Amino acid sequence: MNSHSESTVVVIGGGIAGSEAAWQAACCGADVILYEMRPATTTVAHTTDLLAEMVGDNSFGVWLSTKAQGLLKRELRQLHSLVLDSADQCALPESYELLVDRQQMADALTEALTEHPRIEIRREQVTELPRSGAVVVASGPLTSQPLARVLYRAIGQPYRFFYQSSAPVVRLHNIDDRALVPGSPYDPQRDSGERNCLLDNAGFEAFCAALVEAETTVPEQANPEELLDYYLPAEIMVRRDHHLLQRGPMSAGQLVDPASGHRPTALVRLVPEDTKGDLWRLAGIGTGLPPDEQQRVFGQLPGLEGLEIVRPGRAVRSVFVPAPATLTRSGRVADCGGLFLAGQLLGTANYTEAAATGWLAGVNAARWACRREPALIPGETMFGSLIRRLTESDVSSYCPEPVNFGMLPTERGDAGLSKEKRRQLQVQKSEAVLAEFLAEQMSETGD
Repeated sequence: MNSHSESTVVVIGGGIAGSEAAWQAACCGADVILYEMRPATTTVAHTTDLLAEMVGDNSFGVWLSTKAQGLLKRELRQLHSLVLDSADQCALPESYELLVDRQQMADALTEALTEHPRIEIRREQVTELPRSGAVVVASGPLTSQPLARVLYRAIGQPYRFFYQSSAPVVRLHNIDDRALVPGSPYDPQRDSGERNCLLDNAGFEAFCAALVEAETTVPEQANPEELLDYYLPAEIMVRRDHHLLQRGPMSAGQLVDPASGHRPTALVRLVPEDTKGDLWRLAGIGTGLPPDEQQRVFGQLPGLEGLEIVRPGRAVRSVFVPAPATLTRSGRVADCGGLFLAGQLLGTANYTEAAATGWLAGVNAARWACRREPALIPGETMFGSLIRRLTESDVSSYCPEPVNFGMLPTERGDAGLSKEKRRQLQVQKSEAVLAEFLAEQMSETGD
């Protein structure tokens, strides 16, 4: 790849993180070239040529700022994240989580980036890094082999791998909706827009047996270290211990069967996928079963016998770099000039975290290009705690995991407080230091 102007920021990868990085760099005054290899070269997971296509679930996590993902989203909104703004605009109503219509969101982000006067989008595969200037690599967990090899030579760190599974998206036009119970197992009193297929003990055991008997695309000889708990396909979970499903993605939570007045043994959550109410996702039940096996196994669930799988779940072997071995607090790779990394390539666990690292890389790549000091997110925020995990964790045990309140620092006298009170103080501290950070940034730019 030829060298670009020193004031130009090159972003490689047009996913969630790359889209955020390109937008933030442009808003900081940089000229941006955004490379996206689709549609000329695609991946096993993508189906469109849109920027920021969501190939996993359609959730940005819970809304509540008393939850870690909710607090991170609130911080990103204050930082004017393009991704969070688009997610809010494309949100499906009445959900416990921030669920979006993935088609609408990809359309909105593609339009915004295409129309930005400082962003040039090039539809071509990158096989080498620019020789100079600021570069953000946000090529995701399905980074192409040519780029992966070039990046390896640049950072000198071996890649790690993990199996990442997604859940099927289904159409319920042949289902008797009366067989499904509305509500969220996490907040049953709220009209969340979700539907639930309730299973008694016999139904749950039959489902587990069907999963055990089914074929899977996850190889039997898969390295156990590549099967991370957070991403385990349902058929791997049940082969280890079927209670993992019952306690995890199929937990009945606080939901009660209105017919019996008792909690079901387990349930299958169906969360909306689009504004039309036509498509639904089997939330949390990622799988690597072949499509015909998915149709057979999920189609025999009591009450879901007529479902049609329109977007099969998938388990793919994904790549990430050991971020703490190379990443600095600004998002830049140590000893690699103006090279920045963002997104799931770093081992972030979800879309919100990918957007956060995209924000950091985009802002600081623009600052690098114009020789300004980087913007460093305060460590007392959830955003800052995420960056601390990415830069200071034990390299030997580092792997993708979502943000949590345990990552936030606590004051010396807070140890004896209740969890709720301690979280309240952490949220208040986060709000205060982020407000100071924003005031400093505004003072610096003169806005």
